[in-house]
Amino acid sequence: MQVLFRFFKFSAAAAHRYGNGLIAYAAVLSAAFIILLAAAIRLYRKNKTLAAKSNPRDTSSTNGKTEGLISLIENLNKNASFSEALGFIFKSFAPFVPYNYIGVALVKNGSSSLEASFGISDGTIKGLPEGLMNKQYNLSGTSLENILKTGTVRVINDLKSYVKGRPAKEYNNIILKAGVRSSISLPLSINDKHIGIIFFSSNQKNIYTDEHVKFLKAVASSIAISFDKNIFVNNLLYSSILALAKLAEARDGETGDHIFRIGSYCELICHLLREDSKYKDAITPEYTFNIKRFSPMHDIGKVGVRDAVLLKPGKLTEAEFEEMKQHTIYGAKVLRAAEDNILYESGRSLFGLGIEIAENHHEKWDGTGYPYGKKGEEIPLSARIVAVADVFDALTSKRPYKEPLSFDESLKIIIEGSGSHFDPEIVRVIKQNKDRLFELYNSLKTPS
Repeated sequence: MQVLFRFFKFSAAAAHRYGNGLIAYAAVLSAAFIILLAAAIRLYRKNKTLAAKSNPRDTSSTNGKTEGLISLIENLNKNASFSEALGFIFKSFAPFVPYNYIGVALVKNGSSSLEASFGISDGTIKGLPEGLMNKQYNLSGTSLENILKTGTVRVINDLKSYVKGRPAKEYNNIILKAGVRSSISLPLSINDKHIGIIFFSSNQKNIYTDEHVKFLKAVASSIAISFDKNIFVNNLLYSSILALAKLAEARDGETGDHIFRIGSYCELICHLLREDSKYKDAITPEYTFNIKRFSPMHDIGKVGVRDAVLLKPGKLTEAEFEEMKQHTIYGAKVLRAAEDNILYESGRSLFGLGIEIAENHHEKWDGTGYPYGKKGEEIPLSARIVAVADVFDALTSKRPYKEPLSFDESLKIIIEGSGSHFDPEIVRVIKQNKDRLFELYNSLKTPS
């Protein structure tokens, strides 16, 4: 009864807070999650009660774990993002299943492939999730494909023995090198819709039992619904961002490809900084994911600039250039208005990184940029990364008023701007990895 009372209390609060139809969908999924997880608790409590009768010493432990799951019901729906939901699971499932790492791979391309999308470690698993993040693997003919199709939970209690004699898989090598020795692979589906697979992994072998599998099978549908809700909200947010960005690009005579290319360049720069730079601790997988997602917002303030200035084919006058510079402030104001409304309604920040980028991507390392003349590390790291990506793409792209420069010419200009326009550390890692930049540049080139 207490669980039901809390459920109805949550439902009333959700209906009051999320009155519009768009968010109502997410609220309904959240309610369904609560119902399913409450049922899982009852099943788990029943099994534990029967076990406790045969072993009275386990009673206090059972009660504590049950209360932990009730707490999970009350708090999981407070998480506004996929990574927050995963973080809460990492913290809350520990009394029920042993693990040092939890990773999530989401289905892509009509369920033909899996992409390592999120992961969290206790620090003992080295190199994850970074080693797998954003890598896609074809499912055809693999055991992971069978897991999704059949809904079977796979337990590997000795990974080294499991991979012996099998075809070499890159992801197996990566997780073995990271220190994973055993794992449970739990398929996540809603009806016939495959969401992905969540992996609970340990640095010890022979650690997983039937009891762990029973618990995870009991909550699998609940996790799938929670993740599906967050995927929906993330995709909705991203669609809104792209709509705003494309509106700005359309007024500037761009084709729209620029906003996709700049996201890809930002993602690469983040990977390079994560591998070898003084910023490696700041560049988390979540940071990389968000900067790729929010970098297209850098010029949304151009919607506030007059056509006579924005579309002028010749050189701008001093007064016109001052007006053009205001697009950074316009963009930040638009996003702050959205951010303030979201903070007021939910107490959560969604556009913080987008605000940083829109407002600061024209600042320069030596303080000669605009709108505020910030210099060095006064400029947010996100904006310093976008500044390099934005200029490089502008140099290598054809515009109505210019032909594209070659890769080498463009990279030379970026290198020459180190310490004046650009952060020297960012330029250093790009220069040292120019082959990887060239590979991405070639993949993004528009056929002439």
